[in-house]
Amino acid sequence: MKSIARRSSLLRPESAKSYLATTEISESRKAKLVEDLARFYAYKHILFDKPNYRRIEKLPFVPLEVEVNQLISGCSRKVASYLQPIKEIGVRAGEAWNLKWSDLDTEQRTINVAPEKNSNPRHMAVSSQLVGMLNALQKRHKLIFRNPNIDPLTSMEVFRRRVRWLLQNSPE
Repeated sequence: MKSIARRSSLLRPESAKSYLATTEISESRKAKLVEDLARFYAYKHILFDKPNYRRIEKLPFVPLEVEVNQLISGCSRKVASYLQPIKEIGVRAGEAWNLKWSDLDTEQRTINVAPEKNSNPRHMAVSSQLVGMLNALQKRHKLIFRNPNIDPLTSMEVFRRRVRWLLQNSPE
């Protein structure tokens, strides 16, 4: 909405529609902006004849397993150990973040995953590689990954960019 307000008069629906018709943004973005404008004009009690823009669904970028492995190998030990269960057993980032040392059974090679977002608790088998990665970490806290001084998601983003630059790989 701010971008429309900078380039046209928001209180004049025709001006906003003219801007949308001539600007070079995706049809999906235009459809979203029209919905936002409709709510705004309804709030202001201004008559607005919505133009029709069709959302175009796109498939998300899904990296190859080789690329995921390269990302994990390019990270620090702790971040790599955090990413490995996400890749290997499909846990959510928050579920991995909340793993406790008591959830890990090294002899049976299993992890108990506490639920997140209304899912169910799970007892999952893991590879010996993941067990080895986790055992190599220092056991300073009852939680495996949580350290108040380090945010693994921010750190992972830095590593992802570095690996992508090294491999000259882009998500597009």
